[in-house]
Amino acid sequence: MPGASTAHGSGDIFLSVQTKRAGKVKGESAVPGHEDEIAISSWRWSVQASSSLGSTAATARRSYSGLTVVKAIDSASTALLSALATNDEVKESVLTMRKSGGEAVDYFFIKLKEARVTQIEHSTNEHGGASEVVTFAFRKVEVEYRRQESSGGRGASSVFTDEIVPSA
Repeated sequence: MPGASTAHGSGDIFLSVQTKRAGKVKGESAVPGHEDEIAISSWRWSVQASSSLGSTAATARRSYSGLTVVKAIDSASTALLSALATNDEVKESVLTMRKSGGEAVDYFFIKLKEARVTQIEHSTNEHGGASEVVTFAFRKVEVEYRRQESSGGRGASSVFTDEIVPSA
């Protein structure tokens, strides 16, 4: 499962959420460039294309899981619960991974549009630490990776976009 530890070394993960009715969901990040965003400890997401057993031919139809993030209970918790309870559309949500050490660099992004909060789960661990697991369903997704050159400068970006078409 992807998390704060990556091939780029340790890093930070942030989530910005903008809902249609309630507006910006305020988190508690004070990190420059990510102020008031939600600090994320880990996340998971998957996409697959089905294929018949014994065949290497995949279908063009993709199946996405929701984007699930794990975070501490914070100032965003009640706003996310409200978005779920009122079915408030998430106009845009952006998950950002930032490489730490030296100069912090944002290098991986998952942008969701026309999304909804579909599940929230609260729990504590054996040490009493509270966490929240939030899942977003979405209609449009954009994934961007920004390469960092050995000089430290920004290299080329690669982008993937998709729109989920409802089943007929």
